[in-house]
Amino acid sequence: MIMPVEYQTMRKVWRHSVPLLMVCLLFNYLDKVNLSFAALTMNQELGFSNTVFGAGAGFFAIGYALFAIPSTLLLHRLGARRWMSAMILAWGLCSASTAFVTTPAQLLTVRLLLGMAEAGFTPGAILYFSYWFPSEYRGRVLGLFLLIYPLGMIIGGPAASALFLLNGVYGLASWQWLFIVEALPTLGLALAVLFWLTDRPETARWLSFTEKYWLTERLAEEQQRIAAPAGGDSVSHSFKDSRLWTLTAANLALSTAGIGALIFLPLIVKSMGFSITATGWIVALPGVMAGITLPLWGIWADRARSREMVVAFACCTIALGLAGAAALLPSFSATAALSIAMIGFNGCLVAFWTLPSAFLRGAGAAAGIAFINIVGNMGTFTGPYLLGWLADRTQSHAVGLTCLAIIAAIAAAIMAAQVRLRPSAAALP
Repeated sequence: MIMPVEYQTMRKVWRHSVPLLMVCLLFNYLDKVNLSFAALTMNQELGFSNTVFGAGAGFFAIGYALFAIPSTLLLHRLGARRWMSAMILAWGLCSASTAFVTTPAQLLTVRLLLGMAEAGFTPGAILYFSYWFPSEYRGRVLGLFLLIYPLGMIIGGPAASALFLLNGVYGLASWQWLFIVEALPTLGLALAVLFWLTDRPETARWLSFTEKYWLTERLAEEQQRIAAPAGGDSVSHSFKDSRLWTLTAANLALSTAGIGALIFLPLIVKSMGFSITATGWIVALPGVMAGITLPLWGIWADRARSREMVVAFACCTIALGLAGAAALLPSFSATAALSIAMIGFNGCLVAFWTLPSAFLRGAGAAAGIAFINIVGNMGTFTGPYLLGWLADRTQSHAVGLTCLAIIAAIAAAIMAAQVRLRPSAAALP
């Protein structure tokens, strides 16, 4: 039974953190993937091949890899309010500057800078939630937070179609307007984060003394239940835990499969014979399906005895969807299979990101979550590059989607093996 103070406190915490960070994640997502919609006209205008586009999309991961751990550690040390505000402003400027690239080298450079700017946001937000939400709430909170990914798919396609109507206005191409307009809201969001977020429960003026005491005590008790290694919660000892490396390998595989398909989704749909406007709307369909089912994944993650098995099942769903899409292309029915893959990919993230905070804490949690996220985001390079390279050589997306399906199946096997070999790690804290 939930006590009145618990209900009251968690409602206030949710109101003061989740909605704003969801809006930030929406523009984080749009500024990261709007390149996939811009490619519908940008590639032809600038003479970029699928391989160049895939490399450009993926170079984001290199910048991410360089800055994710330092950025997340700075958030842990300086506080989310100031550091997140700086990150949001930086990635908005980098995204807007993509509108003025003319060569492959410029595209690679600006995507590298965008990755550096965005590197600490998602792992930082996951870490931030662990400061405020006890473990039994995190699956639902992350499920709601990550609902932004399918919502971004729903909004991104139609928004791109609308912005393409600005082609030629003030001498700018439609794809240039896409980058500029979608970057503008980040200026306001940077200010909102600076003045609205609170770093820790101890400094929350909007919590009463009773609410603050209950929350800090609950979180402190939870931290004490996490078995600390001999060296405490240090960064070096966190990296000696085999569970961190298992999650890292699985995240690389599932991100390669899921992000590879996501980045190429508009080009895959357009290859079915649809116009640019129709493509923008059709791309929203997988997002609708993923958005409808995402809350169910969060509920399952909170109730499941083994969250690793939830992740394994979701990875199998990705594999089945991608394999089905490869078999059905270029038929429109392939969009149903792609929707299944996106349901699995978005659902997978909910259960997956509850796992690191179950055994990492303090600075070790900041570095560990960032590292898992870094390696996973290398899938932003490997997935699109592999799919683009194979598309140029086979003149089809089917072979690439089949390869991504195999990689997703490998992720499922890694997570299932973790439950079997280390049952103690599978239990909820």
